[in-house]
Amino acid sequence: MCRRMFVAAVCLILPFALAGMGGPVAASTLERGAVAAPESQAAEVGGSILSRGGNAVDAAVAVQFAIAVTNAIGAGIGGGGFMLIHEPAAGEVVALDYRETAPAGAHRDMFLDQHGDVDAELSIHSALASGVPGTVRGMAAVHKQYGSLPWAELIQPAIDLAENGFEIDPWTAGKILEYGDKFALISERFREQVEFKLYFNGGAGDRMKIPDLAGTLRRIAEQGPEEFYTGETAEMIVAEMQRGGGLITADDLAAYRPKWRDPIEGYYRGYRIVSMPPPSSGGVILIEFMNMLEPFERLALHSPQQIHLIAEAAKRVFADRSEYLGDPAFADVPVDVLTAKDYARARASDIDLARRTDPATLKAGDLPVRVDSDGQTTHFSIVDRNGLAVSNTTTMNTGYGSGLVVDGAGFLLNSQMNDFSAKPGVPNVYGVTGSAANEIAPGKRPLSSMTPTMVFGPGGHLELVLGSPGGPTIITTVLEVILHATDYDRSLAEAVDLPRFHHQWPPAVTGTDPIAIETDERYTLAPETIAALSELGYTFDKVESLGDVQAVEIDGRRVTGVYDRRRTGGVVYD
Repeated sequence: MCRRMFVAAVCLILPFALAGMGGPVAASTLERGAVAAPESQAAEVGGSILSRGGNAVDAAVAVQFAIAVTNAIGAGIGGGGFMLIHEPAAGEVVALDYRETAPAGAHRDMFLDQHGDVDAELSIHSALASGVPGTVRGMAAVHKQYGSLPWAELIQPAIDLAENGFEIDPWTAGKILEYGDKFALISERFREQVEFKLYFNGGAGDRMKIPDLAGTLRRIAEQGPEEFYTGETAEMIVAEMQRGGGLITADDLAAYRPKWRDPIEGYYRGYRIVSMPPPSSGGVILIEFMNMLEPFERLALHSPQQIHLIAEAAKRVFADRSEYLGDPAFADVPVDVLTAKDYARARASDIDLARRTDPATLKAGDLPVRVDSDGQTTHFSIVDRNGLAVSNTTTMNTGYGSGLVVDGAGFLLNSQMNDFSAKPGVPNVYGVTGSAANEIAPGKRPLSSMTPTMVFGPGGHLELVLGSPGGPTIITTVLEVILHATDYDRSLAEAVDLPRFHHQWPPAVTGTDPIAIETDERYTLAPETIAALSELGYTFDKVESLGDVQAVEIDGRRVTGVYDRRRTGGVVYD
C-alpha cells in the first residue's frame, strides 16, 4: 500500500501498489520503502516508482527530474549536486559527485572589477555565474550503475508534470513573488537576462505548465542523457551563453563528467557517520564538528551551555573550512588531518564553557601538512524495501539560480560560480570565505556545503538517511538533527521538528558574534536562553528558517520518513 503525507499531515490511500507495473518486488528485508522529499508531487513520483518495482535509485532519478519541474527554486537540470548510495548487499556506501565545473574560459580574477574588488552581482546574476551543469549526466551515471527500470520511464513523470501542469503550493507561490521582487532590483545590465517569471509564475492553487521544459525532458528521455550535452539542448545552452556573454561552450558541455568518490567517514559515540567528501566541505566539517563535541559531556538540549559549545566549535570548523577546503583535483585537501579525533581535540582544547571566544582572535588550525552556500538547495532521502538507500542533495546555488532561463529549453541555469572564492578572504553570498584552495580555475568544481549523510548504529546497521538545503547552515542543520536523535534519543519527527540555530566564521560584521535563530514561534529558543547567551556577548540574527530536512529512519524492519514542516514537502511509502 502506498501512503502519502502532505503539509496538512493528512494521509491518503493511493493506488500505486495496485498498478502491478514493473513486475513483482524482490524479497524484501524492510516492511516498506519510503521517499521523503521537499515537494509532495515529486514525492508521489518517487513512491509510484517504488510501487512499480523500481529500486531506490530508480526512484531517486525520477524524483530528481520531477523536482526539477516542481521545485525550480532549488533544483533543476541546469544545476548539480552530490549523492550517497548505500548498497546493503555489498555493505558499502559510495559517493557520486555531479557538481558543476568551471568552464574552460574561467579564470581566477573573472569577478573582480577594475579596482580589484569583487563584483558580487556578476557572480550571481550574469551569464558568467553559471558552471557546466552536472545533473543529467549524474543521474545517468547512477542509473547505469544501479537502476533497474528504463531511463525513459523514469523521466516520463517529470514530462507529464511540465506538460500537463502541476499545482503550486502556498510556499512555492510565496517564493515566486519574493524572488520576482529580488530579481526586479538587479541592476539594468543584467535585468533583461533574468526571465524566470516568464516560465515560473502563478499563485497558490494555480496549475503551472512549462511546455519548453517538457520538450527538453522528452528529448533527454528519448535520445538519452547525451542529448543534454551534445544535442539540441546543448546548442540552446551555448546560444544562451553567447547572448549573455557567458563562458560555457559546446566543448565544456561535451567534456563534463560526474565522479565517483570515496565518502567521508567518522565515529561519534559509537555511531558511524558517512557523508560527502570534497569538493563538498560538508562531510569533512561535519566529522570535525562531531569530533570536537564528543569529549564534552552531554549538556541539556538548547541550554545556553549547549548552544555556546556548538557555537564555539562552529567558529573553529568554519575557519578551517575557509583555509583548507576545495576541489581535491586542484588542491591538497588535508582530509585525514581535519577528520582525525586528535586534531579535533587539540582544536577544541581552548573552548571555555563559561567564556566566549572573540571570532577576531581565531584563525584556521595549524596542520602538520602544507596545503596550496539563504541557500535554496534541495534534498531528498529514499530507502527501498531491500534496504538500498539514497541521500541526495542538489542545488542551483541561490534561489532560482542565476535567474537566466535557457531560451526555448524552459530551464534555469545555476549561479554556482559564486561558490568559488572570487578573492581570498572576501565572503560569498552566504558569508563564507575561502582561500587559494577554492579559487576559480578551468574545469574546477566549486566548494560546497551540501552534506548528504547516512548514520549507522552501533550494531552496524543503517539507521538514518538525511540532508538539507541552506548554504553553510546545511552542516549545522544536519549536525543538530543527528545530535537530537543520538545524544537526546528523540524520534525522527521530533529530531527534525526541534528548534535549530547556526553559527559560522567569520562574522559578517566585524566586532559581532552572531547566532542565527528562527523567527517562526514553533522553533524559537526560550527567552531566558537568549538572555543568557546575550550576557556571554553573543548577538542574534533572525532568519525565516534554518534548513529543510528530508529524512528516513530505519528501526529494525520499520521504516519512517519525515519531511520538514518549516517549508513544504511529502513522504510516500510504497
